[in-house]
Amino acid sequence: MSEYLTPSQHGAWPEPTKFNQLRIKTEMQLVRLINAELDLGIRDARQALKCVDTRTIVEECHHRAKRACVTAARLIPLVAEITEDERDTVESKLNRLQRMLEALATVGSRPAPAKDEIAVLACAVWEARGRPEGLPEDDWFRAERALKAQVESHAVCT
Repeated sequence: MSEYLTPSQHGAWPEPTKFNQLRIKTEMQLVRLINAELDLGIRDARQALKCVDTRTIVEECHHRAKRACVTAARLIPLVAEITEDERDTVESKLNRLQRMLEALATVGSRPAPAKDEIAVLACAVWEARGRPEGLPEDDWFRAERALKAQVESHAVCT
C-alpha cells in the first residue's frame, strides 16, 4: 500500500492489517502476471509476424498469443487497486497485442488477399521487425506472398 501513498501520507495512515498487506501483495503479483502474459503474447505475435511465410510457426505462435491475450483480458478486471501508470501500461500492451492479432487474422482469411489486408499485414510485419528504415516493399511482398500461399493451400484443401 505504501507505493500508492505519497510520502506525506505515510504518517497519516495507520499500519495496514495483515489481510490488507496480503491483498496488496496479491494485487501486485496479479499486475506482474498480467504484464508477463502480455509480454509473452506480444513476443509470440511478433514471432508469427516475422515468420509469416511459414504456416506452422504462424499458427503455433498465433495460438499462444491469442491465449495470452484472452488470459490477460480476463485478469485485468480483477485488479482493484492499480496505479494509473500501471493501468495505462497494461491497457497499452493489451491494445498492441490485439492489433497484432488482428493483423495475423488476415492471413488466410479470404480466397484472394485484398490490398488493405496486405497493407495491414505488411505494416504489422514491419513493426515486428522493429520498424527499420529501408525497403517497405520487402514487407509488402512478404505479406503478399504469405497471404497468397494461405489462399493456395486453402484451395488445395477444399
